[in-house]
Amino acid sequence: MFSKLSLSIVKFLMNTFPAYPDPNDLSHFEIFRHNQYKQASIEKQNELKLKTAIYRYNYESEDCAIEKWFPNISSEELRGKSVLDLGCSNGGCFVYWKERYKFGEAKGIDIDPIFEEAGRLFAQQKGVDIEFLTGYGEALPYEPNSFDLIISFDVFEHVRDVAQVMKECFRVLKPGGKLLVIFPQYLQPLESHSLITKLPCLHWIFSGETFTQATYDIFEERGKDADWYALKSPYLEEWERLPTLNGISLHRFRQIINMNKWKIIFQNRKPILSTGRRSKEPLFWLLKQFFIIPAHLPLLEELFLDRACYCLEKSN
Repeated sequence: MFSKLSLSIVKFLMNTFPAYPDPNDLSHFEIFRHNQYKQASIEKQNELKLKTAIYRYNYESEDCAIEKWFPNISSEELRGKSVLDLGCSNGGCFVYWKERYKFGEAKGIDIDPIFEEAGRLFAQQKGVDIEFLTGYGEALPYEPNSFDLIISFDVFEHVRDVAQVMKECFRVLKPGGKLLVIFPQYLQPLESHSLITKLPCLHWIFSGETFTQATYDIFEERGKDADWYALKSPYLEEWERLPTLNGISLHRFRQIINMNKWKIIFQNRKPILSTGRRSKEPLFWLLKQFFIIPAHLPLLEELFLDRACYCLEKSN
């Protein structure tokens, strides 16, 4: 539980450094909850789905995540591989990777039918052969030993059961198959996924319950204009530590790795401020240098690594 004092403090801090999402910002998938989408014709809805996919495609073409996070993996290693994109979103990134790396059989899965529809529309527009499905990582609808490669970027922090998802990845990979996984660990200061405040690190100080109630209250105070990105409830689900976040840590993830016969092929230890378009600005580049050493130290890595980033291999 939380006290009224702590709730008042966190609301004050959030309101002092507010954020207001733009319903035209194609990086926010909450735009599919906005009336400009919900009240549009099917044709206009499909146009918006395509726009979000094109946005992600173009972003990825400028700053390819596979190349950036896994520089030791060559294009030749990926050519012709059967690939699953776990948490494919609107398919924009996956279509780009399929074109660039010449994957063989390609399948993408995510939890919202809108993503399946957007991915299918975009792949058809680009003439790329990818099968998109709606489903959950805890129960992948694929046969054992189906894929050479699974890619999952910024997804594991949102799933209900990381250990079960890892078991499923192990099951559907072929012996010797690889999992490329990236996600922000819970204590990463810039990744609380808040849409209402620019202030970082609040989840270091306040409980998830306090943070969630404060967020819900502010949405209520903002009124109907905030309905499209507001929380549905002031309460966390049993698996959540913050809204949509399961609280996965680097320490816990390593324990999960050891529960199956995974072999660690590579771990990238980029410090915070290493990613995003602003990371190339001189000030951000300079600040990043101060976090390189802490990102390599036990305990401090939970705070200063930009992402957990692993290439794992399913042992024979």
